[in-house]
Amino acid sequence: MKTNDFLCGVIEGYYGRPWSFNQRKALFEYCLRFGLNTYVYAPKDDAKHRSRWRDLYTNEESNELAQLIHTAKQFGINFVYALSPGLDITYSSEKDLTTLKQKFHQLSTIGCEHWALLFDDIESEMSHQDKENFPSFAHAHVAITNQLYDYLNKPNIFILCPTVYCSRMAKPSLEKSSYLQTIGNGLHTDIDIFWTGPKVVSRRITMSHLLSINNILKRRVTIWDNLNANDYDQRRLCMGPFSGRSLNISRRICGMLLNPNCEFELNFIPLHTLGQWFQLIKINEKQDQFDDDDDNNIETSEIYQIDKVFHKSLIDWLPEFNKIKSANDSQQIVKIDNSPQGMSPKSVTSLLINDEDSQESINENPTCSSSSKTHIMECDHNNTNNIYLTIDDIRLLVELFYLPYQHGPNIQQVFIDFYWLRFNYNQDQNLNDWRCRASVFHDNAKDISRLLQKLVAIHNRALLYDVYNYINDINSTINLCSKYLYWIDNNQRRSSVFMSGDEEPWSKRGGLAGDFLNLLPLGDFQSLIKSEFNSLSNIFIIRPITSNDHASMYALCTTICYQDDIDDLLNQHSQILADKLIGGYLSSSLNNSDLCYAIDNNEDNLCGFVLTINESEKHDKFIQTKWIEELHQKYPNVDQNFFELIQCPQWIYDRYCVRVQIFIDLTIKTDAIYHLGNKLMKILMKKLSQQGCDGCHALLDERNVALHQFYLYLGFTDIPIIDQNDHIILLGKKF
Repeated sequence: MKTNDFLCGVIEGYYGRPWSFNQRKALFEYCLRFGLNTYVYAPKDDAKHRSRWRDLYTNEESNELAQLIHTAKQFGINFVYALSPGLDITYSSEKDLTTLKQKFHQLSTIGCEHWALLFDDIESEMSHQDKENFPSFAHAHVAITNQLYDYLNKPNIFILCPTVYCSRMAKPSLEKSSYLQTIGNGLHTDIDIFWTGPKVVSRRITMSHLLSINNILKRRVTIWDNLNANDYDQRRLCMGPFSGRSLNISRRICGMLLNPNCEFELNFIPLHTLGQWFQLIKINEKQDQFDDDDDNNIETSEIYQIDKVFHKSLIDWLPEFNKIKSANDSQQIVKIDNSPQGMSPKSVTSLLINDEDSQESINENPTCSSSSKTHIMECDHNNTNNIYLTIDDIRLLVELFYLPYQHGPNIQQVFIDFYWLRFNYNQDQNLNDWRCRASVFHDNAKDISRLLQKLVAIHNRALLYDVYNYINDINSTINLCSKYLYWIDNNQRRSSVFMSGDEEPWSKRGGLAGDFLNLLPLGDFQSLIKSEFNSLSNIFIIRPITSNDHASMYALCTTICYQDDIDDLLNQHSQILADKLIGGYLSSSLNNSDLCYAIDNNEDNLCGFVLTINESEKHDKFIQTKWIEELHQKYPNVDQNFFELIQCPQWIYDRYCVRVQIFIDLTIKTDAIYHLGNKLMKILMKKLSQQGCDGCHALLDERNVALHQFYLYLGFTDIPIIDQNDHIILLGKKF
């Protein structure tokens, strides 16, 4: 990119119904309000953007685009027009190249000055004609992109989206991808490149990751961020705050463009928090706090704190609910009432995390004082029931539809509570605790039902209709869970929902609803009434680990933690993954053998184990280093980066020095695996408490989604930390 301006804004790059003309104009107003400076026009299902890219726009379509470009310029927003010809283009065809030029020329005549060429989500197989003209797919992309860039007189902003646009797509690896190497070496140095991070939807994007990809592509990338995208699962919304990207990565990228939810009205929080992230970057740049010479000693005067920016965005979003806005997004007179009218919001409890300072992140009973000021909006002035929306209401709404890798912290607790209730009802024991927790769950279900009632009454019908199907869906699901709890505490009387065994298609849902429904026994009736945990096929033995278990532990670890991208490596070195993950623990003198357990099934086969390191700081800083040196000698031909050093923040070592690593066969029946996990944790917590410990932590590859969920069910909490190793999740648990 010729200009040094950091691009921060929105890319309309999802699959689904494109936003309307009025919605895009409203987006520009949001961008101006939030301090964002860029919009990329790239709706996948605009036929003339992708499937019929050769067709020129009609006069009516051209006039509408011209108005958008003009409005964007008035607001100081870079309007970037993107074209996606990769479905059927012949790269060596002069006719197709001429058609491309004509399409961009048409846009340039109506005022467009910034461009993008997209080759994402296409087949990599070239036509016979192209194979005769280009040595590879990447060479074809380089050639046509450079030609178009020259034709447009080397514009200030020109961005290519390659076919390999994240680490997971790079074969055989990021460092060895010939496609990316060719793109980096061959593309004009002023052409920017879109990149989504380690994955298509990246939980975190770290400095170390960016240094790697920038080195390969010979330039700083521009992030196409799918954190809040939901086009891959239309039962999901991702309305949570912008997170997982520290302020410091701005030094290693050319821009941050968010590809948000398909539902326009539901992107306020993501865009507002992105704007706050960008403003903090500019504040820190003005104060000259970035040290260009040392990436490890970067100090910023401002910190992006998730709880604060999230709360601020909630306050600013509240008035939007009462704007008089019809379903066809034509905005009328704004009527807002923010004054308290005899109703106070409930106290807010939250586990929201400071993105760069997570010391309090695993406090089990945190409170957030940021909502002490009352914010209330009257939803319907003619409603005699005086139904008001509060900050707490819209916080609940966002937490129900939070982010792709996590539910909102309070809702996650609701889910964990239901999981506990589902598997801990025992008529032969005192049920006071169970009924107390069930009462809390019923209250939470009622809160969600009340939220739905309030939303139905809002004046902003465009917002209501964007969110209605989602909130109605999760409301019915959680109410179904509530009814189930009443049912099992009422001698399981006949119910057409829980006793028929005849599943309806609507019982299989995605997102949070899917997680809840997976816990409900909608199948065989007998599995609901009679637990099979005590049958002979479900007998398990928990015992101390011995040296004879190591081979079985290696095999189980490899099975549980296997990833497709290391298949070739495992074929050459069958023990390399287990060596990396558990070999150092087993060889360590710091390994507390008294707190390391194996789980055997009724056939005496190992189906799980837990390793405990009492002094994890010493292990990470001393033992781990020596073990990795041994692995480099054992595997001299393997990329040394495969055995990365992993260290936790110092405060974790100081306050939760014990590390607990659990490996368990997740194909075990759900009831059994839950009981096993809880039994293990009870044993560990009792013994660790006797040693004066009040908490522990664990490290996990984020790609192991099932094992991650298992940790969460056991009461662990994710601890976001900045620039931690790619794919690694840090979890903590207090006793």
